[in-house]
Amino acid sequence: MSVTILVPIDRSSQSIEGLVYPLVSFPDATVTALHVLDVEHDAYGEVGSSEPSDEQRQRTGEQILERATEIASEYDRTVESVLETGIPHRKIVEYTVEHDIDHVVMGSHGESPIVRPFLGHVSEAVVRRVPVSTTIIPESQSELEQRELSGRILVPVDGSEQSVAALEYAASRFPEGRITIFHTVALPFEYEVDAIEGTYVENFVDNLTERGEAILASAEKAIEGDDVVVETAELEYGEPSRSIGEYAVENDYDQIIMGSHGRSLPTRIITGSVAETVSRRSSIPVTLVSGHPDES
Repeated sequence: MSVTILVPIDRSSQSIEGLVYPLVSFPDATVTALHVLDVEHDAYGEVGSSEPSDEQRQRTGEQILERATEIASEYDRTVESVLETGIPHRKIVEYTVEHDIDHVVMGSHGESPIVRPFLGHVSEAVVRRVPVSTTIIPESQSELEQRELSGRILVPVDGSEQSVAALEYAASRFPEGRITIFHTVALPFEYEVDAIEGTYVENFVDNLTERGEAILASAEKAIEGDDVVVETAELEYGEPSRSIGEYAVENDYDQIIMGSHGRSLPTRIITGSVAETVSRRSSIPVTLVSGHPDES
């Protein structure tokens, strides 16, 4: 099935380099590079230039898209180029919906209009509002080229439908990948797990551990018929967003794929908490999956 991917870009190297991920990871996808001429900020003018602001804005946008085309050609790929005018995050969401985009990929930093964390402004707004899966890329083009994509994939699960959808997404989109199914037991107190033996909380932790093991077993069963390599299922203890990020880095994973919604203690939307925190802090690509593979 053909996948359509939207890559919003601006003048920052991070957003341009975000284009590399779909070029490498989705060889059969239709990739569209979108630049939005920001009507709220005039960041396109050049000091001393007599050229009208609107013309400078248009010319700069066209140059940005030309650069995207050049990057695609380096990978023997082509991209569709689209220039829009408006408020960036709103236009990105509108374009995604109106053109039936399956997936959005963004660099983790960008500019709108000055260099600032992209996640926290445009990317954060898009992740929260766009109805499809998104990938946040924190790495440079050279760093991505050194990765083995699809490579080793860490998929955190918490028993929610969205986390299972993320696992199914990883299995269907990256059949060559090597998946680790990961669950963090979140303890609502400051104890170290090794120090609780014989204490009144031991049974409580044992119950949480048993539930976590059941979540991992259920997740493995969800994709047992798929032709995909599950390297292992791992259970850890700790604060979920920190545990996920640290485990991924310490064990040399190439990317993280997780549900954009899930449940913790109590049930809640993960976006805005765990998933958003992981995508903001991760030093490797993070994909937040919305819906099931055939919907993303």
